Amino acid sequence: MLNHLNKIKLKIFVLTNGLSNAFHLNLLLLSAKLRRKKTIVFHCSYTQISHIKPIIEFLFNSPQNDSFFISILCPPSELRINRNNRLIKKIFIFSEYASRFLLFCDMMISVDQGMIYPWIKCKYQICLFHGQPSKGNPYQYFNPYGPNILIFYGPLMRDYYLKEKSLHPEWPEIQYLEIGQPLSDRLFNNFPDKVTACKSLSIDPEKYTILYAPSFEYCSSFAINGQNIINCLLSKNVNLIVKPHPAFYNNFIFKDTFNQNIPNIKDWAETVNKYAKIKNCIFPSDNTLNMQTALAATDIMITDYSGVAFDGILLDKKMIYWDCPAFFNEYLPQKYGLDPVKVKLDLACNVGRNAGIVVDNCKELVSAINFYIENPNHLQRERHSVSEQLLFNPGKSTETMVNKIYELLELNKND
Repeated sequence: MLNHLNKIKLKIFVLTNGLSNAFHLNLLLLSAKLRRKKTIVFHCSYTQISHIKPIIEFLFNSPQNDSFFISILCPPSELRINRNNRLIKKIFIFSEYASRFLLFCDMMISVDQGMIYPWIKCKYQICLFHGQPSKGNPYQYFNPYGPNILIFYGPLMRDYYLKEKSLHPEWPEIQYLEIGQPLSDRLFNNFPDKVTACKSLSIDPEKYTILYAPSFEYCSSFAINGQNIINCLLSKNVNLIVKPHPAFYNNFIFKDTFNQNIPNIKDWAETVNKYAKIKNCIFPSDNTLNMQTALAATDIMITDYSGVAFDGILLDKKMIYWDCPAFFNEYLPQKYGLDPVKVKLDLACNVGRNAGIVVDNCKELVSAINFYIENPNHLQRERHSVSEQLLFNPGKSTETMVNKIYELLELNKND
């Protein structure tokens, strides 16, 4: 009975919150339309904002920045933090529950493949995925009847979608564009050298630098062995950068039953403060570490099955993977119904394990680090092979995306 009442309360909140936010946003959209501006609404959570940030900044720095109106939709629990950290002051931020009730939107761009689009459709409803295929089946929650355009990062993402679509003949035909990943442009443009990056992080550029960038699920290396791995690395005479998944810094509990007891900054606050006092260790207490700088300073990246591994591979960093059997044997089969044997061999699930050294204890971890120091070109060919599958338009994805937006909205980018 209590569950039923809670569901009713939630539905009432979704409806009232959505209508209220939609009313205010629709007034702004209508005002923009009357001034002959093109209207673009982005949708993402706070941890995904980095995927749309380069596009928005490029648009606002373009000659046509007065020709469009931009707004962002996000989960209502994140409204305050997004408004306090808004990308650009001109941008208005509203609850994602408003999406169904929008009336005057020319283009909606969402990083959520399960996005609920307006009942009165926008002319262009675009799905910009928030990462490469890396953790099983990104199409489990895919809404094939929402977007009319899909943005693909590279051959891996395109081929994975086409394979999935062949299994779902009921899905409608959706136009797809081979744009690339705007977020990845940071790996190619104005990328700092190691010395500059280390100095900006206040660590010794003469030392070997290791980046530990794990995932967040209950079965991740961070959840099971995080402190042991960090302590092991700190016993070496190296710089250590710890970059947990953005979910580590969330201030809300996951509704996903798989991840309700994951590591969180609230529980780790004392531990993080202890590590922060160590001279050669960087472990931020908030999600503000510049990943471009961290990657530039890095010699070796250690991860488990996080999609950030692809960034390391694209930069030809030496890769070490902490083996997490439960991810392949429990998480993926139970959550997505996948074959544990096949997924371990699938690039869309294993984030390039064949391009790195796989370890499952601290002794093997230290041995892998020492081996890479003595053999810096080890597995370089394998890393290049994976890289070729990841990106269209490397370094120019944002520009390509913005040019396509101009084209679709019939704006002259040179005006």
